Amino acid sequence: MTPPGSGGTAMPSRWQIDVLVYEETSSYPVLLLQPGRHDDHLRLFRMLRATGLAVPATWEWERGLWPLAAGCHVELSEAPSTVTVHVGGHRLSVGLGLTEPPLPWLCAACRQQQVLFVLLPPHPCTNADALIIEDVGRLGSSAQRHGCLAGAIPLAAP
Repeated sequence: MTPPGSGGTAMPSRWQIDVLVYEETSSYPVLLLQPGRHDDHLRLFRMLRATGLAVPATWEWERGLWPLAAGCHVELSEAPSTVTVHVGGHRLSVGLGLTEPPLPWLCAACRQQQVLFVLLPPHPCTNADALIIEDVGRLGSSAQRHGCLAGAIPLAAP
């Protein structure tokens, strides 16, 4: 997360880009963020909740009904390839190095004109290479969703 006008600082976290499919027809691009530290999670939780992201109820979660985040937007940059979420004067950026976001993700983002953003609480992971989507799969119970925020963030015009 980087405040306005700063060069930026890296937050220990895990990011993942994925595509969620609802009712076998609607594909939605999703950005998953899992901070490594509880204080970072709490700070992001407060900031994102103020923009409209919310803890999803079971009914909403299972149907892909996401609250719209006001005051946020997602921006895609090409050189270097980066996906950036702008939130309340701050930037949450994930650099993709020499690769670009996967084509299915880009197509879904352009079609939906929004990106689903999910903030997950820190999880002691024994395998640093484990996919975050595996944690999302465990969010079926309300106890597992405690500390999780989700919402739709508009895609900035390219």
